[in-house]
Amino acid sequence: MRTPGRAARWGTTTAASAMLASYLVLAGPSSPIPHEPLLPSAGTTYLCSGYASCVQAGYSDAGYGAANGSMYWRMYSGHNCTNYAAYRMIKAGMPNVRPWTGEGNASHWGIFMASITDQTPNVGAIAWWGKYSNGAGSSGHVAYVEKVVSADEIIISEDAWGGTFHWRSVTRASGRWPTGFIHFVDRAPAPPPVTPPPPPTAGVFTQTADPTVNAPLVVNTTVTATAGGWSPAPAENRWRWFADGVRIGDNTSASLPLTPDLLGKKISLRVVARQDGYTTFVSRFYELGPVVLGVVNPTTPPALTGTPALGQVLTATPGAYDHPDAAVGYQWLRNGAPIAGATAPTYQLTPDDVGMPMAVQVTAAKAQYAPNVATLTLPGLVTSPATVALSTRSAHRRAIVRVRVTAAGKLPVTGKVLIRIGSWKREVRLDDGVARVKVRTGRGTKPVRVRYLGSTVVPKAPAVTGSVRVR
Repeated sequence: MRTPGRAARWGTTTAASAMLASYLVLAGPSSPIPHEPLLPSAGTTYLCSGYASCVQAGYSDAGYGAANGSMYWRMYSGHNCTNYAAYRMIKAGMPNVRPWTGEGNASHWGIFMASITDQTPNVGAIAWWGKYSNGAGSSGHVAYVEKVVSADEIIISEDAWGGTFHWRSVTRASGRWPTGFIHFVDRAPAPPPVTPPPPPTAGVFTQTADPTVNAPLVVNTTVTATAGGWSPAPAENRWRWFADGVRIGDNTSASLPLTPDLLGKKISLRVVARQDGYTTFVSRFYELGPVVLGVVNPTTPPALTGTPALGQVLTATPGAYDHPDAAVGYQWLRNGAPIAGATAPTYQLTPDDVGMPMAVQVTAAKAQYAPNVATLTLPGLVTSPATVALSTRSAHRRAIVRVRVTAAGKLPVTGKVLIRIGSWKREVRLDDGVARVKVRTGRGTKPVRVRYLGSTVVPKAPAVTGSVRVR
């Protein structure tokens, strides 16, 4: 987001909790932008979640739960990593004035305060993640260091936009270790640089096609996914598999064995693109469906019969399946879209269907089995019979003939009519369903005969006769 100040975002996901992006503001709040959660890691463990739950478990929120309605260092109030970190620094004795000029994104904290940022974790320091660093999003993340367990493990407290307050432990081996530690109060800060260095830039991948999976999700088989399309093509792709939203081990290959313990669980997938000089890209979640016992297969395929004409009845026959107890359902389609309420094995064509292709979707389903879905299309478009109206008159020794062609559900009718007046004849194109001619001829009564010649949707019609008396 772009306001007088950009938003800072951070996310992480485990089987027990999900935390979305954290945001900040420089001048005034604006609408947040949603952010994909961070993938889980075995080296980051949640100790508590929520202000009240953490306090009850002995993990203090330093009073922020009662004070988070205010903005600190001009950050967004409420659940927000930057507002919480600023609040802790003010509680530690700093003034409610941002100690640098410029944007307040979490990703910029360690850049603007580079003179007091290093790799040493201290209690009271601010753990800082830069842009796209170690699982952070495009706007980074900040948290408060509550305890240093060792040089390779810390315990932090943090808040998150769209998420909640947490205490958690982070290990260096988890891949979630902070980019650095900002020492505002845990040691004397040095003056900030007059001109901060610009944020580092890197190439960016664009995903151009979704990944696909080669087979149904049937237990005791192995499915293989493609990487989808990327621009540019990355040097390396990795795959991350999930069951009911929980990461399946450390499998980063394109193949996933569907073991019995996955039966009934919903499988999802994310694809990672990596290359030196490029920001690592993690795709959105692709939901693949539940793992099932097998697939319902037809032994005799379903069929569709009927004539594509207004008022005719179309019939779908279900066929036969290798699981006789499979339940068969129907959904009629008009121009590829479901017709509300049309779920019987028969369907009578209505004026709304005229000019449209018709089809039926036949589904054979059984619990814990992948259904068999067949879409049967009726050849051609639905037609409607023509109604031809003829009127005649004369003026100034001219025969005037007017023909109007209509058809239920199809207005106006297009095409041509053949008009005969005595020995005179001509094919005339309909304009808004009407053809009109004026023919000079001798006095007397002249026979008139007209015939609609038909179109793709409205078939040709029988001739209509009449006469005109020319004076």
